[in-house]
Order: sequence, then structure tokens, then C-alpha cells
Amino acid sequence: MLKLKNSTLKKHLKNLTREELEAEILNLTKKHPIVQEHFFAMLFPDNGGILAKYKKIIENEFSFNKREILRYPIMKKAIRDFSNVSNNNEQIAEIMVFTVECGVDFTLSFGDIDQKFYHTIASIYEQALKYIVDNQIEDKFVDRCNRLMLSSQDIGWGFGFDMMDLYNDYLGHMDEVEDLE
Repeated sequence: MLKLKNSTLKKHLKNLTREELEAEILNLTKKHPIVQEHFFAMLFPDNGGILAKYKKIIENEFSFNKREILRYPIMKKAIRDFSNVSNNNEQIAEIMVFTVECGVDFTLSFGDIDQKFYHTIASIYEQALKYIVDNQIEDKFVDRCNRLMLSSQDIGWGFGFDMMDLYNDYLGHMDEVEDLE
């Protein structure tokens, strides 16, 4: 794949007039929906429309009709794409936590899946927990993450243990603060 250097692109952009630059950006948003989503998310960070679109993609992967065909790359791509277009930390954490909720609910509804499934969901849970802690938004997600950990305790393949360990590693200190109050 060819890679354009930033310096080359900057040089090109400096030679454009304001009108040409605006036209170029408008053309990019017209040709590439993800660029339009990026600008929409930037201009309207609290609007949940784009988040809802990506949550629907994830939800569709857990639909009953596709019970036998869970496409992990599509779920991960939805999270990655949303994270690339949004700058709203809470919404980015939301899509990750939502994916884990879908995975846990799916297992509780349909029974034991396979090790790859649990590894994928636990990996997304860890990604969510790390993101939540790194962005200091624990108070917004601690209850949901705790519920996920608790509701996964009877699930096989060591999944419940993994979820408990991850929760304790990232948010366990929040429970200790509650106990002191």
C-alpha cells in the first residue's frame, strides 16, 4: 500500500486557497461516509445517532438468526470505526461495554459457546475497562461493569474468572471506596 507522507500532504494543502480546501473537505465527506461521520461526531459530540448506528451493527451480530455465525471481526471493526470517528469518551466506552453486554446476554440466553467467543468478549471487556480508567470515567460505568462481572460467574471456559480478575484489576478499588463510605 502506498503511504503519503504528512509533510507532502501539508505542502499540498498550504498551496490550496481556503475555497479549494473547503471544496476538498466537502468532496471527502461526500465520497467517504466515515469522514462525514467524523465531522458529524466532532460538531455534535453528544448526539447519539452515530453511536446508535454502530451499536446496531454489533447487535445484529448477536441476533438469533446468526446464532451459529458470530463474526468477531465485524464487532471489533464497529468498535474501532466508531472510536475513530468519535471524540466522545463516554460514547466510546459505551460501545465497548455494550458489546460485552451483548456477549454475556447472548451466552445466558443460548448457553455455552466456545473458547474463542469468551476470549473475544473478555478481550473487549479489558479494552473497555482500560479505556474507562484511562479516561477517568469510572463513575459512569462501574455499576454496569460490575453487573457484567457478576452475571458472568456461572459461564464456562473460565470466562467468569477472567471477568472477575479483569474487573478487580481495573475497578476493584471502586468497591473498596464504596465500602468505606
